[in-house]
Amino acid sequence: MRLSPPGRGVALSVDLACADYRDIGVALVVADTDGSIESLSARALTVPFGGRPAVDPLARWLRETADAAGAQCLCIDGPLGWKGPDTDSPHCRRSERLVRAPGKTGLPPDGVKPRSYLGFTTFSIALFEALCADGDWALPGQPGARPDARLITESFPTAAWRALGLTPLMAKGRASAADIRDAGDRLQRGTGIVLEGVGTHDQLQAVAGGIAGAWWAAGRDTRVAFAGDPPFRLDGCWREGYIMIPAPSA
Repeated sequence: MRLSPPGRGVALSVDLACADYRDIGVALVVADTDGSIESLSARALTVPFGGRPAVDPLARWLRETADAAGAQCLCIDGPLGWKGPDTDSPHCRRSERLVRAPGKTGLPPDGVKPRSYLGFTTFSIALFEALCADGDWALPGQPGARPDARLITESFPTAAWRALGLTPLMAKGRASAADIRDAGDRLQRGTGIVLEGVGTHDQLQAVAGGIAGAWWAAGRDTRVAFAGDPPFRLDGCWREGYIMIPAPSA
């Protein structure tokens, strides 16, 4: 899969949820480079559905939105697949261990810790399957991917905040409106990003999770790190895979 030449990089970033569409945060993150001058911007988007999310309409809307925006990278904060049977992490994928993710994705069909994450995990994996189905989008390191495929990657906003040297936004259930504003200010001061219409916890997490994707799409590959092992197919589903985060030096 080819990097874009240095210039303008667009990533569509999703802070995923499975209980209600209103809990899904979406942001369009753009990295512009012109010689030594770089800039970042992000605009919040609203998913135009209500009720409990379903894979097919959400996947269709994400494809259409990415196409309309010219996004070269799609970042989703949710597991892309299950654990491989021979990895050195007994209860999770190597990527989750490396980024210290609270959710542990074990062996299919229900090896998830904590158990309350099972519905979210299966929904996220099904969404990745739907988005990768036609070959237009491919995972980092995906074997047999088309050279012209755009990148779809797992993200983890908390790890992104840490890699950027910033205090992460606290959990949604504990964050007040003031906490969200303060975190947005931290992100703007730390990265210079310009935020447009970003007001909710979910939207701000989507922004944080999409910064590495925008840098990757702009050809700034030295600013991006991939935690984990290459994805592979086993028993009809993806195993292992990478989580994209900013490189610590970024």
